Amino acid sequence: MTHALNLTLPIKQDAETLQKLRGLEAIFADKVQPAIDAALRKSKLVHFARVVVIDDKYIQVITEYEGSHQEYTEFFRRELTPVFAAIFSLTDGLPDVSDPNAFFEFSKNHNLRSLGKAADGSTDISGNPSGWLFSAYNHMTVEEILAKLGT
Repeated sequence: MTHALNLTLPIKQDAETLQKLRGLEAIFADKVQPAIDAALRKSKLVHFARVVVIDDKYIQVITEYEGSHQEYTEFFRRELTPVFAAIFSLTDGLPDVSDPNAFFEFSKNHNLRSLGKAADGSTDISGNPSGWLFSAYNHMTVEEILAKLGT
């Protein structure tokens, strides 16, 4: 079952945090993006992913993934601890990224539900009905798609 992560964090507006944001933006393409790409490929769970900054006020990590919410969150906590530490440091109330439960709860509490209702009966991180997520390929898994493509 495919799920949406709409992790949305308000960015602190002090000069130090905005400078950290500029630093993250400066290294993202050459250093952060390759690390995320490698972890995503290794996972074989994620269909699409992106990181978006909105007017220096919010940073979002948006993905479409499959499987257990907890396993997904824990995989990326382990694989990308420095990346999430940098992203989470831009907001208030950041968790200890080395603590699986704190990381999961923080992620759960900042995952915005999309509008509508899932057509496939999927549930969100809290076990409530998920918001709507369109799938052009009837929620096939990443592995099923890769197999059909012969990769």
